[in-house]
Amino acid sequence: MVDQSAPTPGQRVERLRRAAGMSQKTLAGLAGLSPTTVKFIENGRRSLTLNAAQRLAPHLNVHDLADLFGPQVTLSLDGRPSHPAVDDVRKALTAWHITVAGEPESPEYLRGAVDSSWQTWHTSRHQRTEAGLLLPGLLDATQRAARLHTGEARRTSLALLAQAYHLAQAYLAWHGDRELCWLTVDRGMAAALDADDPLAIAGSIWYAAHLLRAVGRGDEALERLRDARQVIEPRVADGGSEYAEMLADLHLCMALTRARTGDQGAWTDWDTARQVVERALPEGYVGLRTRVSRPLVDVYAVMCAVDLGDPDEAQRRAHALDPASIPSTERRARHLVELARSADLEGAREATLHLLTRAEAMSPETVRYSPAAQDMVDRLTREAPAAVRGEAVDLARRITAMQP
Repeated sequence: MVDQSAPTPGQRVERLRRAAGMSQKTLAGLAGLSPTTVKFIENGRRSLTLNAAQRLAPHLNVHDLADLFGPQVTLSLDGRPSHPAVDDVRKALTAWHITVAGEPESPEYLRGAVDSSWQTWHTSRHQRTEAGLLLPGLLDATQRAARLHTGEARRTSLALLAQAYHLAQAYLAWHGDRELCWLTVDRGMAAALDADDPLAIAGSIWYAAHLLRAVGRGDEALERLRDARQVIEPRVADGGSEYAEMLADLHLCMALTRARTGDQGAWTDWDTARQVVERALPEGYVGLRTRVSRPLVDVYAVMCAVDLGDPDEAQRRAHALDPASIPSTERRARHLVELARSADLEGAREATLHLLTRAEAMSPETVRYSPAAQDMVDRLTREAPAAVRGEAVDLARRITAMQP
């Protein structure tokens, strides 16, 4: 039986922080977390994850994580669910083509294959399973083309190879080894630099920034994103829609990165992205790979508000946004997960469960593999009101037992 009188992990963090004479904001800054994250860990609105505990421990003078979780807690290092195709994708990423022969696929064919793969990612309800099937062949074809083509065809093939690595990063982000994610970032950047293509280089920085932010290196992510802006901004006026799309993407990534560290300056970057989309992109424009569009800008506003710990603002921003207008099944489901996070911050268990159930109906794999969704579902099975706890348990069983 669990000792109800024992302090929770959040209470342990708070006691150690106070003993060290630090404010929540100070501790958050040292650990690379947002003040809101520390606040909600302490008051129990968010679970203390292993990643957050590892960041907090050095600044709380903790050398044994049992001091945070309690001596009776067993931690598993294999808690993230893995996808069945990860091994095949790993083999494709670590297969070095020492010798290559034969005719490579044409750049035109490869562009169609890459674009079709991204389209599948955004339209399939089971996007991770579909991507897991496509990636090994796509990586092999683009790797071979980059080796066998010469001149302009090789540069184009390298830029498309970078896109194949970016899709691999999107696939691996929630259920692959962290080392594999870093490999896709490094390989994608190397291919883009070899292509000497400004759009490919800026896009590779955008993907790298997401991973840097995820591992607590937000300042470095912002620095790299500023570098990318310097490459893209001078080309927007004459470069066409792709350059404006990339500039908006960079500002949205900066906004989210700042929001994750509690920086209200996130809204400045968000507003810049909004202006770029409204002034420089045609009405109804939708980016092929990241789905940059007017609805996606509104999605980022909700995400920023949630990460800044302002559920009222998140709900206000979401009120006028019809999820059906978001031009991606995967992004629509992630938007519903963000709304669930907002409801969770307010302690609205029924609303949290309702939104997660809607997200799972739209894209089961998004809820199955999203760390935020997993955390909320797990807590709902323990903390939801008795009237709906059975529904939470059913949802947990569905996403746990789901076989792609």
